[in-house]
Amino acid sequence: MPKSQYVDPGKAFDAGFIHFEDIPVCQYNKTLTEEKKIYTKDDFLRIYRDMAIIREFETMLNDVKTKSAYNGVEYNNPGPAHLSIGQEASAVGEAYCLDINDFSFGSHRSHGEILAKGLSSIHKLTDEEVYDVMKEFLGGAVLSVVEKHMNAGGNVKELAINFLLYGALAEIFARKTGFNRGLGGSMHAFFIPFGLMPNNAIVGASAPIALGAALYKRSNNKPGIIISNCGDGATGRGPVLESFNFASMDQITKLWGMDGKYSDGGLPILFNVFNNHYGMGGQTRGETMGFDMVARLGAGFNPEQMHAERVNGYDPLAVIDAVSRKKELLLAGKGPALLDVVTYRVSGHSPSDSSTYRTAEEIEAWKAADPILAFKNKLVKGKIATENEIAKMHDDITARMTEVMKLAINDDISPRMDLNKEPDAISSIMFSNQKVVSMEPERKAEMLMPKEECPRVKEIKGKVRTATDKDGKPVSKMKMYNVCDGL
Repeated sequence: MPKSQYVDPGKAFDAGFIHFEDIPVCQYNKTLTEEKKIYTKDDFLRIYRDMAIIREFETMLNDVKTKSAYNGVEYNNPGPAHLSIGQEASAVGEAYCLDINDFSFGSHRSHGEILAKGLSSIHKLTDEEVYDVMKEFLGGAVLSVVEKHMNAGGNVKELAINFLLYGALAEIFARKTGFNRGLGGSMHAFFIPFGLMPNNAIVGASAPIALGAALYKRSNNKPGIIISNCGDGATGRGPVLESFNFASMDQITKLWGMDGKYSDGGLPILFNVFNNHYGMGGQTRGETMGFDMVARLGAGFNPEQMHAERVNGYDPLAVIDAVSRKKELLLAGKGPALLDVVTYRVSGHSPSDSSTYRTAEEIEAWKAADPILAFKNKLVKGKIATENEIAKMHDDITARMTEVMKLAINDDISPRMDLNKEPDAISSIMFSNQKVVSMEPERKAEMLMPKEECPRVKEIKGKVRTATDKDGKPVSKMKMYNVCDGL
């Protein structure tokens, strides 16, 4: 309740109109000639490769779930698998702009985001940096498997790709050598060294968690931005809309910097909605929502309309263009931002989904618009790559994926956590019974005033720490030191 902001009755009833700016809808229109000035051949091929890796990874999981085999390798995986076949360009385009200081939070359908950001991080780190990450992670447990059993030809980046694919798949298959010891699984996998924060199986639940991370970066002047990924179905959930509102609060930009000691910039968070048109079986456009386009929501939260934009998520270069512009805004303190990335979930909600809520013609139409096929045709017609180069890339990816799968299902190489032999295995990697006074003990706390002069500190100091006073009479709850005071 800031007394500094006078509510003037004379202005409260002023006549006028609320004006809105146009929200861009699929405005990216660069020609290939223009794009060639931005991207090298290696850039184009890496974008294609990353999309193809995600597609093969998800296809492998789909085959395992529906056929109990992939490329001749038999395996039964009873765990969940919410696949993103069709959404590869959206994930790769987003990740292209990010580095390890940018944290992404995902959903139950985030395999593609994990792989895309992981591959992007591997590319941007030096050989020494990426090898140190692998060597230090879980004491080298994941690295030792791929170093021993997969031939990377002495190439650290190729070794790192093996590491990423194996660590993610072993996690999905609940193996001890997975990124999270097999305890996170498909919907909760993460890899913090690459800025891949824990995903969340609860629809839309990553939004408020990502919001907290953005608040952390903003309050502590930490580098990078925060990405909150969700689907269009999640935009009907309270926590997502509350996060939009919290991130857009006026006080962040109009009150927090008034002392002159702190930045008055907005929260560095991009709410990225992978709009695949369905929330399980409900169509968000024309059925379960009323916004028509997700980007329209931005107009309801602040005058900047959250810099909302609708983007063609089947074109990785359009996504790169949009995310890079939003990142620039966020780093300049102009957050939050909202992207409505139009894509399509060709696969079902999960492999058991028979897609009875949509027609076969619709699915086939989207398959015909396949972003990977479209990008391949663009590269070939533009003489950036040949059909043979693309075909060899796919052969190499399939061979690598098959090798990774064989390792991830090998009980000797990739065992599951045995709680009979190690009953304390889970508790040993939890934060229970730990005391961390400060995450940055070497850093001096920034204060608006000396602690001794803070009114709240003075008030708490006067609270009674016992249930009775010196005369043995009960102390009132208002005068007693409570849990909230301790916090």
